[in-house]
Amino acid sequence: MTKNNNHNFSKKLFLPVFNFIKNKEFNEALEFLDKLLAKKEDANYINKLKALIYLNKKDWRKSLLHYQKIPKERTNFEILNNMGVTLYKLGRFSEASELFKKSIDDNNKYVPAYENFCVTNKLLGNYELSIKFCLDALKLVPENNKLKNNLIDILNYFAPKKNQNLILKINDDIKKLNLKNTKEIFLENFQIKKILNKSQEILNSGNFNLNYPHTQIFRKNKINLNCERHLNIFAKHEIIPKFCFNCYKVQINLNNVLELLKLYFYFNNLVLEKDNIRKCIVELRKNVNGNYKGYIFCDSLIEAANIKRNIINDLQEKININKIEIKHGCTEYYEKFESYKNINENVFNQIYKKNWSDIEKKFDEENFIIENKKERIFNSTLNIFNLPDFLIIKNWLIYAKIIGDNSYKKVYKYNIEINHLSHIELQKIEMRKKNLFN
Repeated sequence: MTKNNNHNFSKKLFLPVFNFIKNKEFNEALEFLDKLLAKKEDANYINKLKALIYLNKKDWRKSLLHYQKIPKERTNFEILNNMGVTLYKLGRFSEASELFKKSIDDNNKYVPAYENFCVTNKLLGNYELSIKFCLDALKLVPENNKLKNNLIDILNYFAPKKNQNLILKINDDIKKLNLKNTKEIFLENFQIKKILNKSQEILNSGNFNLNYPHTQIFRKNKINLNCERHLNIFAKHEIIPKFCFNCYKVQINLNNVLELLKLYFYFNNLVLEKDNIRKCIVELRKNVNGNYKGYIFCDSLIEAANIKRNIINDLQEKININKIEIKHGCTEYYEKFESYKNINENVFNQIYKKNWSDIEKKFDEENFIIENKKERIFNSTLNIFNLPDFLIIKNWLIYAKIIGDNSYKKVYKYNIEINHLSHIELQKIEMRKKNLFN
């Protein structure tokens, strides 16, 4: 009892640190801890707090360093989980996975460790393992959206052999509706109507809600376009990454959500020589025109021109297209670098500066881009209509209802509730309505 009282009394010395952390005054907290360390206070507890502070500062290396100073006998499931987070952020996914597993072993009811373990193993391509731990965790917290959505994400890449969970069973039942093997590359309205309404019936039979937030359906090969990295560089430094100068896309603008659905099924059946990455989206970016779009990504202008030429006749006969064009890289770059819109070989020499390469290199070092690539697996998608696709399509229908596009009523008979897409600002809604009727 005396020992515990002394430990509790000692903790009172750290109260100012907790206040600093609460107010996000991290440097002040670190200075205070250094003073306590000079007074020979509990070094292990100080290292634990320093590690937590650096974790909040997103200084992953220093956080890990201080966690590693804590003796094994003083670690617990929370420390193991946090150490795993630092390793994950450093791109050391296998090591992170081991620590998340140790955290679960130490406390098999600690949900954050399950969440982190499942996400990490999804990135490592260990889909069966990730599913197993997702299912174990969902027994503890059946309504956990992170776990459910991680499980649903995996279904884009992997087909489980057993349906040990209602989500997996629903996915399997929806997949059986798939019309991928039809000889017709396009689906008629009545076919789309059948597959969507039957999917909703299957979903309703589960009697639970899925809040799946995504609005883009990808058909991926094993190439990593690394778009998040490129856009983050542009957002931080206002430069266009070198990779993006060789990025072209065939962009298909559509008039309504029904045409987007037709394009989605067309992309499922489309055979391309390089199995190019493609996607269908509803447009949520601020100040970007258009509501419904499809993209086919290419690594040269010649390839983009060939694909456009090969598909344009098919599309014009079966889908009401607003416009089909070749675009250079991402629209986000156009306002800052107007000449980047131009599709010619001289654009790179006109825009890309000598020091930009150093900026990119420094960004990659600071964000552990190379480390992230070493272990992460990029697999092809299954390219089959399934639960993830249907949930995204439902978000498209919500979007259509918000902006007043009633074409969805031709193929979907159920009432649409505006839920997690209700954050679309009124100003943006007005812009979307204008796009719809112009």
